[in-house]
Amino acid sequence: MINDSTELGSFLKKESLRLNLHIGHDTHYDAMNWELSWWQGKVLHRLDFQPLEDNSLTIKHLREYFKYLPRFLHWCHRYIPMFPYLAHITWNRVSTNTFPIKEDDISICITHSLST
Repeated sequence: MINDSTELGSFLKKESLRLNLHIGHDTHYDAMNWELSWWQGKVLHRLDFQPLEDNSLTIKHLREYFKYLPRFLHWCHRYIPMFPYLAHITWNRVSTNTFPIKEDDISICITHSLST
């Protein structure tokens, strides 16, 4: 069982190693979120785990579509000041849960997102 954001982070770190995914924490201003990401062709997929104050967890799957040179343009945006983000972003909510959460439920969300 995963009881809080700290335990969620530990579990996601293990899953990222097992599945060869990138992991990030606190990816936008004071969000305290966890994020798994991977590339499939010209699309950057991000699975965002956002713990909320009411003891709930929202999981969103974001897809960032690039027309050309996806990794290069993503790198430019991250490391060159004022470089525009040239991806089209779509997202959908995968799940909303309340802590404590079964590890299997999180694993199922990750596996399902990897296959879509």
